[in-house]
Amino acid sequence: MKNRGYIYIITLMIISLLAIFFYFIYSFVENSTYLNFNRVEKINSKYAAESVLNMAVSDKDFKKKLEEIVFNNKYTINLKTNINLQDTDIKKLNIVNKSSGKKDLVEIDTNIKFKNSLAAAKIRANIINKIYKEEDGILNSSKLESEELIEVKEGFNKHNFQSSNKEFIELDGDFIIDYIAGTRAILEEVEEYDEELDEFVKREVEVRKFENKDIIYQKSGTLELRNRAKISFLIINDKVVFNDNKLFGIIVINEGAEISNNCMLEGYLIDLYDKNSSINVNYDYLMVKSFGDVLPEYVKFQPISLNHYDLEN
Repeated sequence: MKNRGYIYIITLMIISLLAIFFYFIYSFVENSTYLNFNRVEKINSKYAAESVLNMAVSDKDFKKKLEEIVFNNKYTINLKTNINLQDTDIKKLNIVNKSSGKKDLVEIDTNIKFKNSLAAAKIRANIINKIYKEEDGILNSSKLESEELIEVKEGFNKHNFQSSNKEFIELDGDFIIDYIAGTRAILEEVEEYDEELDEFVKREVEVRKFENKDIIYQKSGTLELRNRAKISFLIINDKVVFNDNKLFGIIVINEGAEISNNCMLEGYLIDLYDKNSSINVNYDYLMVKSFGDVLPEYVKFQPISLNHYDLEN
């Protein structure tokens, strides 16, 4: 009887130890599974945050939002209204203006809850197309990839230079630009009969005045810029005589342009057909920026970095 009791006690002890052992094994496996599940979910939450950013950047209205930042001086714009992602609750999705000085930057910032996990992600990007930031002040074909070159050329050929505060002036014929008595004037040489001389004489008559913010488009003919001429945006399509001027602004040289004499330009030269031989340039960032609303592809999202970071549940 004593031996049976002893065996019974030993058996109970072994069964208890085995139960405890299997309990710890079960508990370990369960905890490991839970931790692994949470870890996988946490990783997926970061991917979800990145997906939210990608969806925001791909939205058809995203470029308009960027233009509001650039041209309307908006600081923060909410982007989350049109974004839906399964199992994801978007807590925050903003585009924030981070520009300062000559650095034109934005951040797309999001906080999300994916199932039971919180995560955040942020894209930092340049917002002004790098093609308008050439430090030598000259944009020519060698500085663009072939597809972008075609795209920018098409942008200028469309003549989409409408702006709320700039007038588009088209010149078709032979004209002169001068600065007379504090006024920017477009002149035209005409032949008139002089009764006193009893002969036809040539005189210069004022066709119209213009402002320094206006855009002059030379469709065809000859354009002479006098030494006193003041002009800020000129598109050359035919023959131009500079008379050694110093100008401030942007000059666009089209394929059919012919240039006589030298010119010193404080601003930016756009020479996509590589026609220039007599325009020297000092780059002026502020001048380019003042005409950004009419420059093709001026606003362009160019990512610099992508960062993820955890949020506490």
